[in-house]
Amino acid sequence: MKLLEVRRTHWGIETGSHYQRDVTLRKEATRFTIGNGTRVKANINNLIFALIRQAGFTNAAQARRFFAAHLSDAFAILVIPFS
Repeated sequence: MKLLEVRRTHWGIETGSHYQRDVTLRKEATRFTIGNGTRVKANINNLIFALIRQAGFTNAAQARRFFAAHLSDAFAILVIPFS
């Protein structure tokens, strides 16, 4: 039973992570298929999630909507040093 619980927990985390990348950042809509494009895009997405967390958001979709409406705040988090 413990093994099944661990497996379900793993897939819950895995599914949540993929959902954020696929839906919130529209990963599947990208056309990066040549060279290192997919790796670069993944690194940019990781940076985006780090900046969103640094800005105090726990919901990436909510942060995306907020920053889409407040571009000056979006640019401001690029220059604030990480703590």
